Amino acid sequence: MEHCTGCGACSNSCSVSAIILKENSEGFLMPSVNYNKCIKCGVCCSTCPVINGKNNTNTLINIYTACTSDDEIRMKSSSGGIFYVLASEILKEEGAVCGASYTDDFLGVEHILIEDQDSLWKLMGSKYVQSSVNYIYRNIKALLEKGKKVLFSGTPCQVAGLKNYLKRDYDTLLTVDVICHGVPSPAAFRNFIDFIKRSTGNDNQKIVELNFRNKYEWGWSHSIYIRFDNGYIYSKSREQTSWYSGFLNLLNCRKSCGECRFNRIPRYGDITLGDFWGIDKCPNIENDKKGMSIISINSEKGNNLFSKISGNLKNIKEISIETAQVNNWNLVGSSKNHKNRYRFFKLLAKYTNYDKTTEYALKHRFDIGYIGWWYGRNYGSVLTNFALQHYLDSLGYSVLMIEWPEHVKPTWPVQDSFARRFAKKHYDRSIRRTYQELPDLNYFCDTFIVGSDQLWNYWSTKENGCFFFLDFVEDSKKKIAYATSFGHPQYGAPSYVLKEAAFHMSRFDYISVRESDGVDICKNTFGVNAERTIDPVFLCDEKVYRRLAKGSEKKANKKYIFSYILSPSKEKRNMIKKIVKALGLDCVLVLDAQENHEKNKKIIDLPEYLQENLEIEDWLYYISNSELVLTDSYHGLCFSLIFRKKFVCIGNVARGISRFNTLLNITGLQNWMVLEADKAVKSKLYLQEINYEDVWERLNKEIDRSKNWLISALTSPKIYKSSVYDLLINKIRKLENEIKELKGE
Repeated sequence: MEHCTGCGACSNSCSVSAIILKENSEGFLMPSVNYNKCIKCGVCCSTCPVINGKNNTNTLINIYTACTSDDEIRMKSSSGGIFYVLASEILKEEGAVCGASYTDDFLGVEHILIEDQDSLWKLMGSKYVQSSVNYIYRNIKALLEKGKKVLFSGTPCQVAGLKNYLKRDYDTLLTVDVICHGVPSPAAFRNFIDFIKRSTGNDNQKIVELNFRNKYEWGWSHSIYIRFDNGYIYSKSREQTSWYSGFLNLLNCRKSCGECRFNRIPRYGDITLGDFWGIDKCPNIENDKKGMSIISINSEKGNNLFSKISGNLKNIKEISIETAQVNNWNLVGSSKNHKNRYRFFKLLAKYTNYDKTTEYALKHRFDIGYIGWWYGRNYGSVLTNFALQHYLDSLGYSVLMIEWPEHVKPTWPVQDSFARRFAKKHYDRSIRRTYQELPDLNYFCDTFIVGSDQLWNYWSTKENGCFFFLDFVEDSKKKIAYATSFGHPQYGAPSYVLKEAAFHMSRFDYISVRESDGVDICKNTFGVNAERTIDPVFLCDEKVYRRLAKGSEKKANKKYIFSYILSPSKEKRNMIKKIVKALGLDCVLVLDAQENHEKNKKIIDLPEYLQENLEIEDWLYYISNSELVLTDSYHGLCFSLIFRKKFVCIGNVARGISRFNTLLNITGLQNWMVLEADKAVKSKLYLQEINYEDVWERLNKEIDRSKNWLISALTSPKIYKSSVYDLLINKIRKLENEIKELKGE
């Protein structure tokens, strides 16, 4: 499938119609097998030109440049009008011609057979969309079996597909392949046309004419001309339309085009046609700007046909292969896919603005630059950042996860971890920058969001400066904080830190914090208004986490208690042992995965239960399938609620108790937290049932309110705030006007 060209040889060759071509997620036709029909004959595999590509017996004979003598035909053709002359010769001999034609609605391209001169115009001109051959090979074979001449024109892989399907060389078959740069996605083309219709106010109009090479207006070049049934005309040069930005950069083309096996010498067609784009580098060949063709003769059949039509051509000159391939590399080799090709198709599913899709893919731009500890070696931290990114993605935004900065270059290579492996699977990530280079991100992102967790804790500021207060973001960019946390009821920092942080917070457009006391800190300490919103992990449906958990290779054979402990102590160790004994269950123990892991192992001293080196998927598997959760982790508490588990929560004062209090107050579960582990045993808290219907009625209200706040922050206009620079400029302009008045100007 990686190398499939969509040539249709397999579907045409299947005698029981078990194979049909269906569009994949990128809009390209791919073979789909009905195994209930399949008789396992293997004909499809033996016919596939990718699997069996060594059937080309052509040899390069000569290469020419020429054009038709009929200038009117040349102006209506893409290059020199050679295909028209070749096809006309076959039709004159009562043969048939097969080539690419627009569908009736001009929203797709398909191969058709014609047998009259009046229909030849349908096959003329370049069509920069991959065509469907449907079952045309079968029709061609039927004509050839009757002794009828057929000229087939297509991409090199289509010519190879036809030849493999026929399995013999018919004297009456002549093939023409084009010098192919790559074939764009039909789905991308439909997306582009829809965008053109909407942006020009022609939503309900039908296309009556489409031309990718309108020489009358743009000369011999790439362009696009669309005429609608109401008379409106959309006509742009290659520089003015995003379709060519994607096509010429191999952004919207089929993956196999980036490593094409058929664009090479010897060519697959009897004749190869293309534009002679290198004409201006040949001083002995005149360029009249109307189009000139390269004609590669690859077989005796091709040579005979070319000899027949040469009387209808002019400016015929033989050229070397070195001259021919100047600005026409695809005569001898494959193009290379753009590095952001995958991202283009990912964005295509998000955006209705085709221009934006192309620009963002080509220039590596994003709707949102995300700042958070998505790379931290803490399961809760990773998941809270994943949840917010996932929710933003579900809203249709493209998100760039901004890498942790370094102070100096060279930046140290990041260490591998479960967080990094998870991020590689799920995120678009920025490169590593120094703090001085962070302002470069303003080019790549339109909006910046500070995520959740204790990013505004003072110890974080001591380590990272005002990075988490977006000190590097320009005033022209929207700045949002979602459920960010101070971690504690007060913000204990020196006055100079408070002043700097307060300045940067005043530049935010919208601020929400995770804890109730965080709202008070924002107002009383920093002089800004903030809303309380729920932790991002609650923005994702439980199903999202269960899908992730399915990626785990862990399997538990017994019912177990899940103990997730961040701050081990002898008291917590004793609690775990007593509850395990009381319930008669197995136990899975997971500790914090940060630097103090070895020390924590010694403190907790429960090697028989300990699970180490877990991936995110493993952690989710264990908590989601447990019978009971014992935890001193805030996110251990969160996921107990998400998976509707019985739990015992030991409030973790050292790591910040505010978040525990806020969440338990929201859910009405204040009595399910103890500050001392032995109280959980004495009170038999682990046996208490939880009314999750009531809990989730409360949570859903908070989730809906928080989602609405975030959506409003994202969609509301940028709040413009005058900076010191703006005030200075206004003062200067005011003084200039006063001076002009004094001078009487």
